[in-house]
Amino acid sequence: MTDPSHEQSYPTAEIAPVAGPVELVRKLRSRLWGVTLLCLVVAIGLVWAELRSNGTQIQIAFADGSGLVPGDRVRYRGIDVGEVKSVLLNTSLDRAVVTVVLNAESAPLAREGTRFWIERPDIRLGQVRGLDTLMGGRYVGVIPGPKDAPWANRFEGLSDPPTAVENVFDGLEIVLESSQRYGLQRGSPVSYRGVEIGHVVSVGLTNNSSRVVARTFIQGEYRSLVRENSRFWSNSGIDLRLGIHGLELDAETLATIAAGGVAMATPDVPGKRVATGHRFDLVKSPREEWLRWQPHMAIGSALLPENVPIPQPMLGVSRGEKQLGLFGGGQRRGWILALEDATLLGPADLLTAQEEDNRTLEISGKTLVLDAEGVTTSGRLATRKLSESLASIDAIWPRTRIRSIADAADLPNELVVTCGTDNLTIPLATDRITFENDLWTIDPEIPLDEDWHGACVLSVEDGYLIGIVVQTSEGMLIEPIPAELLQGE
Repeated sequence: MTDPSHEQSYPTAEIAPVAGPVELVRKLRSRLWGVTLLCLVVAIGLVWAELRSNGTQIQIAFADGSGLVPGDRVRYRGIDVGEVKSVLLNTSLDRAVVTVVLNAESAPLAREGTRFWIERPDIRLGQVRGLDTLMGGRYVGVIPGPKDAPWANRFEGLSDPPTAVENVFDGLEIVLESSQRYGLQRGSPVSYRGVEIGHVVSVGLTNNSSRVVARTFIQGEYRSLVRENSRFWSNSGIDLRLGIHGLELDAETLATIAAGGVAMATPDVPGKRVATGHRFDLVKSPREEWLRWQPHMAIGSALLPENVPIPQPMLGVSRGEKQLGLFGGGQRRGWILALEDATLLGPADLLTAQEEDNRTLEISGKTLVLDAEGVTTSGRLATRKLSESLASIDAIWPRTRIRSIADAADLPNELVVTCGTDNLTIPLATDRITFENDLWTIDPEIPLDEDWHGACVLSVEDGYLIGIVVQTSEGMLIEPIPAELLQGE
């Protein structure tokens, strides 16, 4: 008999509500939206990747196509940066519109101020260019605009290739006016004491056709030479003079005779510096007094503040008799800076010698014996006090423009490495220097090699000398100038 108090258990089932048609449609729509959104993201990514792979498309309007055809290259510094896609006439039939596609990595060239031209053979007296187009076909040349210029995709092409200019935005552009052309043409050199410091950009007439005007570019490192009282004259052609000493012939180089040229001089008491657009008179011949002017004006760099001079280190070669080999294994080469009181500053391996090494230093046309006298060494740098004067050296760097930096934290953010000229001067950001174990190692990607051994390192902020570049087994380093080397003897 079954105990009634004992309840028998039975299995139970959970009953879930069955989704109706409305609920099913809602779930399906939610999933479709998710799939649609995912497909949209993938499509956008594919389109972006396709655009990047195809590059940036721009259009350039030229006066004529000059034989350019689709497939011709676009080149910058000898490197292909794009390709010509089409060459067509515009709707008014007065211009040739060239469609160019720049490579993805060359997209920054598409900015305002960028200049394009069609490179073709150009053979004239004093200038030959574009000979590579005779065999390889014509191409579109390019010079980029300012780095901070806005983006652009339509450009006006140049009729002629521009004269090659480095740091065009750091230079000085002036205007020369004259009654005659005096043989000037685009590219004619501008010289100071026979050294080329700029060139003529263009030659034309004034608005009333009464004068000739020549737009002239002065390189950035020489802009301090041009003052309000500077004088300019034509130095093209051949000058024949009959004097008490007979017939005198005065002629410039063949290129100057053919292309014309401009010379300039500044008085012994220079006037104020001029700004871009300043106008000067250009005369046919100089006065005698102009040729006697010898002002002392510091030549700076476009990377440094205005009126800040740039060091002029001298190239020195150190030789050791006991280390001479068939391939010059005992020879060391580098830059050495002249200081006051006939003192030289530079890498220690150039200014010092080990015992019985009989090492000599060739510098400034002299051969110096590197004995133990007059030498102060600190780390990888040294100073050497010479027994003879350095009066023949004009570029003496004052000790007052040298700053000792003991802590890397005090290093300026922006530096300049220089061997004395703008083509041997490069900027160097502090974040490209590694500070470890008292070594200030320069990033190997910076284009510095053994040819920069002894180069000067300046602060961009004030132009003070703070270090010397030295080549070591650890790489190219910056050796800060210690205080003990700054004390005169």
